[in-house]
This record gives sequence, structure tokens and C-alpha cells, in this order.
Amino acid sequence: MDCDLSPVTETLSHASKRKPEAGLSLVEIMVTLSIIAVATTLILLTIPTRQIYKQEADLLREALEHTASRSMLTGQPMGLLIEGQSYSSAIWQNGTWRLVTRYQLPQDIYIQIDGKHPAPKDEKSPLVPAVIFDPLGHTYPVSIELARQNSVTILTLQPDGHVAIEVR
Repeated sequence: MDCDLSPVTETLSHASKRKPEAGLSLVEIMVTLSIIAVATTLILLTIPTRQIYKQEADLLREALEHTASRSMLTGQPMGLLIEGQSYSSAIWQNGTWRLVTRYQLPQDIYIQIDGKHPAPKDEKSPLVPAVIFDPLGHTYPVSIELARQNSVTILTLQPDGHVAIEVR
């Protein structure tokens, strides 16, 4: 019973010639996954601030469109008053502007009207909205900019009361 073991010895010799570094170790895989997790976390931490900035631009757009619609529904002139870091909708009643709602912007977001910062109002000067809607929904075209660090969102109010948004 003589058997030829040469194929078996040949296979064993090939197996012993393989390099031990042919695959990835568990430590290398764990380090790679850790790096990916840290990078993902850093990316996700930047998203909420962008969402807040976009949310502020959407809120201002909604305030403009709501004020225009309300003017048409009530038959009274309405406007949007912009002061420093806040804006308010106002209605014309009994020969004066009466504030309806007020909204405060976050500290890191700045507002400009047609490229200029709104002038601070003193207590003696009458309220005059930056944007005025007549009961037919018409207004003068106005450009309102919301700026935060290097981002600028421009809300352009069309004569028919619609708002176009441009992000730079």
C-alpha cells in the first residue's frame, strides 16, 4: 500500500509560502471605522446651523407672504417693519401703524434692506414699515438680505407680493 503523497506535500508547501499580511487585521478595520465615525460626526455637527439659517429665511418669506395675503383679506394696508435684529408685521389703523406680530432674529443673523442696515428707531419717530402692501396685494420691489458669516440669502419681493429667494 504505497501511496503517493506528493500532491499533498506540494499543497502544504504553497500554503506555507503565503504572506501573513494578506488580509486586514481587526485593529486596522476598527481604526478605519473610527475615523469614518469621527468624520461623519463633524459633518453632522455643521448641518443644524445651516438648517436654522434656512429656517429663518423661510420664516421671513412666510411673514412677507402672510402680510400680503392678510392685507388683501382685510382690505387694509399692511407692512413689515424691520428694526435691528427683529421684524414685525403692522396694520394701518386709525391713521397710524399698529404692530401685529414681532419676531426676533438669532444674534448671528443680520438683516439688510436694499443693501443697507435698518436705521435704529427712536421713540419719538413714527413707525414706518420697510415694506408696505396695499389691499390689492401690490408693493414696491424690495430686496431683503439675511446674512450669517459667509452665507447670504436674498429675498426679493416682487411687485405682485410674491417672494423670490436666492442663496449665495
